[in-house]
Amino acid sequence: MTDTEAALLRAIAAMPDEDTPRLVFADYLDEKGEPAASARAEFIRLQVRAVRFAHDDPERAAVLQRTDELLAAWDVAWQQEVPTGFQALSGYHRGFACRAAALASAVVGVDDDPRALFVRQLELNVDASAARLREAVRQPLFAQIEELNVRGAPPMGWSGAKAFSEGEYPNLERLSLAGQALGDIGLRYLCNSWGLSRLRELDLSNNGITDDGAGTLLRSGLLHRLQRLTLWGNDIGHATTERLRANGRVW
Repeated sequence: MTDTEAALLRAIAAMPDEDTPRLVFADYLDEKGEPAASARAEFIRLQVRAVRFAHDDPERAAVLQRTDELLAAWDVAWQQEVPTGFQALSGYHRGFACRAAALASAVVGVDDDPRALFVRQLELNVDASAARLREAVRQPLFAQIEELNVRGAPPMGWSGAKAFSEGEYPNLERLSLAGQALGDIGLRYLCNSWGLSRLRELDLSNNGITDDGAGTLLRSGLLHRLQRLTLWGNDIGHATTERLRANGRVW
């Protein structure tokens, strides 16, 4: 990635709802005169156009068909446009890959890489200590994330939950911490976090949570913000489960 590309990408990330920076970047790619770059430029322009059409507009169907053709030919090459340690997953938003998987240790090193700022859905594999995870979740990337699926072998545990709860996630709406061995202590840290103000869906399946942890959840503001809470596989008694289900959001 050249300095020019980095500057253009930062301009796009700084104005995510504006078309002009994306179209300027497409023009830059065309000027390179390379087949992959020209195809990428066309793809960006088409995806920017596609969001302007009504769903039943015949021109929209033609645009989407052409974007599918470009993806079939070039997606494998474009998936290399993510930072080191990241893996692009299927999914683009207005011309740029928006889904990725990454190691927590890799996230720590991307603070100056603007390509990470386009990720909206992240599968995070916690391969680092709690201290390293705390450093990772303070990266600018997490200010953009809308959906986060945390994995780890071994799981993050309560100390990882504590580190995670110290981050700020102003756009995060969907979070999965299934199988992360949070326990009641980790859940308490999560409930006390100030960084989850927009969270609407939370998966806490198979985390060793008992009635004590569920009681903390019942008393927290977090529960009342959620539209869906998954608690399968925890050691929560029937009476407490019924109290949780009383709000109609627990699965």
